[in-house]
Amino acid sequence: MALTQQLRKLVRHVDENGVLRTSRAVSRHLVRTASDKLEGKPGHYRWQEWRLGRRYDSADLTPVWVSPDQITSLTGPYERREQGHLDYVPYFKPREANWSSVPYREEVPYGARRDGDWDQQRPAFSKLLLYRGTHQRFVEGVDWQDTVYYRQHLDRFRGDGWSDSDAKALARERCEHIEQVYNTIEQDGYQSQRVINGHPLHEVTVTVGRNGEVLYNCEGRHRLSVAKVLDISEIPVLILVRHEEFEGTVGTRNQHNSEQQIQD
Repeated sequence: MALTQQLRKLVRHVDENGVLRTSRAVSRHLVRTASDKLEGKPGHYRWQEWRLGRRYDSADLTPVWVSPDQITSLTGPYERREQGHLDYVPYFKPREANWSSVPYREEVPYGARRDGDWDQQRPAFSKLLLYRGTHQRFVEGVDWQDTVYYRQHLDRFRGDGWSDSDAKALARERCEHIEQVYNTIEQDGYQSQRVINGHPLHEVTVTVGRNGEVLYNCEGRHRLSVAKVLDISEIPVLILVRHEEFEGTVGTRNQHNSEQQIQD
């Protein structure tokens, strides 16, 4: 079923975007897939850290630890999308990110400072369909197929022309991914990318507003949603942008998990 769905996606992409754009999209997908396969392997984090060290000071990519409860708002607007995530457009795109269909406002390096009113809109993180579905499933005890997250994905896939059975299978895949994230964090605790030999840039990524508000920007929304419903006390985050008017510090850097031995 999974292979059939992938082939149907490929044919649909060719029909809608043409062979050239599809070939480029496939190339990007293969690169991402190869990179994802390396995550968790011995030495992966150190290798990526070394590569990024040629471009950044270590302080720019050192996570700080904050309470998930501090992250209550979004940096970008809350709006429904036709592609990708259902209902959020990040304001800032990290320079290293490869986003082909996200209408972000500005590309920035990690550790940037920006003035302006980008920190003023602040829609609630709790509005996200992903978070609402996660809360319904694990706090309210609702079956996945009755959550708003499942229903909205099902409607999207049906609207995209998938058969009813395929649309249901695709919607279930989205929910099963959250279930896996939940089970892992519940069993092992919330672990940093350093500890699991992941990628330094795959921590939850935030911005800091002029008054020190910690705003979600991108990366790790599944983990953040699960951390919230599990009442995790603190998680590592990367700060992508600080407001030019903000003076001070956010979170702490000397947390126990980030200093555990990397599995080489």
